[in-house]
Amino acid sequence: MNREEKIEQIKKKKYFVKGDVAVFAAALLLICAFFLFSFLMPEQKGEEFAVVYKNEEIFRASLLTDAEYVFYVSEGAGRVESYSAEKEYKDYNRISVQGGEVRVTGSDCPDHACEWQGSVRYGDIICLPHGLRIEIRGKGLETDV
Repeated sequence: MNREEKIEQIKKKKYFVKGDVAVFAAALLLICAFFLFSFLMPEQKGEEFAVVYKNEEIFRASLLTDAEYVFYVSEGAGRVESYSAEKEYKDYNRISVQGGEVRVTGSDCPDHACEWQGSVRYGDIICLPHGLRIEIRGKGLETDV
């Protein structure tokens, strides 16, 4: 369709012609395909997690074994050990591993954002006040960045 024909169609109050509708339909299909591909693809599960304090890995454990750990800061160093309810901790994050997922279930930081992140099986959990990062690791989770 040339310019004059298009102007005639607009004068007849036909703003879209068959070719325009086909282009919009194709674009809409591509957008829908992208969202389906990116959000409905099965996500990779991590195999282990690492506790990183001040950009240094201090602990690593499997996600396949259910357990409870506690991260705490003592004398300027980060430490991780099995959680004990009888022991009292300061500057701590309680880490729970259940069903292949890890979460922070308790903390004494002011904002508790690390607890609100919930259970994760890929990605990171970060507690800025304590300088803690929990990284989920496994095949297919690596990036090139």
